[in-house]
Amino acid sequence: MRTYVSLRNGSAREVSTEVVGEQPLTIYVDDVRFLTLLCSPFSLEPLVLGYLWMEKVISGLDDVVSLEVSDVDGRADVRLAAPVTLPSERILTSGCGGGITFRIDPRLFPRLHSTLRVRPSDVCARVRDLQAACEHYRASRGIHGAALSDGERLLIVAEDVGRHNAVDKIKGEALRRGIPTENRILLSTGRISSEMLLKASRMGVPLVASRTSPTEMAVTLAEQLGVTVAGYVRGDGLNCYAGTALDLDTPAPLAAAASAP
Repeated sequence: MRTYVSLRNGSAREVSTEVVGEQPLTIYVDDVRFLTLLCSPFSLEPLVLGYLWMEKVISGLDDVVSLEVSDVDGRADVRLAAPVTLPSERILTSGCGGGITFRIDPRLFPRLHSTLRVRPSDVCARVRDLQAACEHYRASRGIHGAALSDGERLLIVAEDVGRHNAVDKIKGEALRRGIPTENRILLSTGRISSEMLLKASRMGVPLVASRTSPTEMAVTLAEQLGVTVAGYVRGDGLNCYAGTALDLDTPAPLAAAASAP
């Protein structure tokens, strides 16, 4: 809890509430320092697993012999079943806190061929569900949420100060629970940037939706990789920037979504 002064309408008052937490997390793979992430101090094991999977260090849980995260010194120690060569060309992304990726080349990602078709009203409803499920956001604000959905419900929800970290946590938790990410919907409260789009493509997700905007590079990558991008999702509608996964022939139910609580 933090106590601070809130100024509103010319008057000041003391307020005690949560302030969003943030910490460095240094990942070691077989005693070799890989990198340090800035992240929220919870759900760290899914974050590590998801990040390593996204960067193609692991292909699944069978590759991981052990994973230990220390709350004392912010260190994650990963032991793998077989030696790996860690990627070394780091790219500073547009993610919150200066995210790092090693594999941003879209040629490494095959084009998706999905028959998924989702009603816009269902996407609007699931984004609303995501907002309702973000407990840390309600407590402290200043934090992003992400979710994996099958269109009818949320399968996994994650939060982090970094929107890219929240997506990594989604994949890590999916690995732990044996939930496929292919042909699902990825929801986010944050901007859809190029690295967010590539994470979705890597997960086999044909539809990415957010309450805010995509970047031009993300839309271009989406066109190349067969990913549908929906932005500015609200109760009464959304923008479709690329792709065919949205059933745009049936927009009528959006009015009902807008009137729902």
